[in-house]
Amino acid sequence: MVARTGSWLLNAADCQSGDLDGQIAQLLEGLSNDLTVWSDLTTRFKADVFCGAFMQESNEGLSLSAKSMLDLGARRLSLEFDAYAPGTPA
Repeated sequence: MVARTGSWLLNAADCQSGDLDGQIAQLLEGLSNDLTVWSDLTTRFKADVFCGAFMQESNEGLSLSAKSMLDLGARRLSLEFDAYAPGTPA
């Protein structure tokens, strides 16, 4: 993808166990905890966390802890999902 302007991309390590909370913590641990900085960034730029979920069963789910939701919400970060069922091409 070619961005119209700049972009800043971070990746969490792939996780077979579905530890979405751990991956979110990994993404945020090296970033500022100053919510004033996050308010400024998210006011001026589009900011989100994207998750590609590759399910092994057709009726499988995933969960997100209240702490992860609070951490993302405090930083004004939305969480976007793409979920892939078994046998669905990525």
